Amino acid sequence: MKNRTLFKQEYIDAAMRASNFDNNKYKIFKMIYNIFGLLFGMGCIRYLIFQIMGSEEADWFMVIFYACAAAVFLYIGMIGMDRSSKRKYHNIYSRMVGITFTYDIDAEYIVVTDEEDDKDTFSWDDIIKWNQDTENIYLFVSADDCLVINKEGFVEGIYKDLIELATAVMGLRDDEENING
Repeated sequence: MKNRTLFKQEYIDAAMRASNFDNNKYKIFKMIYNIFGLLFGMGCIRYLIFQIMGSEEADWFMVIFYACAAAVFLYIGMIGMDRSSKRKYHNIYSRMVGITFTYDIDAEYIVVTDEEDDKDTFSWDDIIKWNQDTENIYLFVSADDCLVINKEGFVEGIYKDLIELATAVMGLRDDEENING
């Protein structure tokens, strides 16, 4: 299979999302921050209702404390974690925007050539995971580094062949780990 992919700006965020598809640690921490934010938000509403009703439990300090805590936890869970991850991915991939990569893919190797004829060769053993979305296939060679292959950029073969190959290679690797592990 042969593919030519022009690396676009939007591929940076897409690679980040693809990396987090199966990142359970990321999902758990995001969920924990959001849950605590909602709990503090409910505490804020509770004390606000006490204040409105004129209850002796009413305390403006508690309303403000819970509101601030809710805002901090929800900000981290909804925006902060993603912003930090985006910054990391922009640092890694921003120099690649506008460069056309050529991928020569077979059952053993993936050879990546850029416009200046610099070549990198990856064995399928180097690929730790793969994901896809509607436009691209992502082959990860580390937790943050991936090869972005556009589905419409195939010159030889089709993207379904690559999906079948990646599924087969990862399936064989999982089978070997289960037998040996």
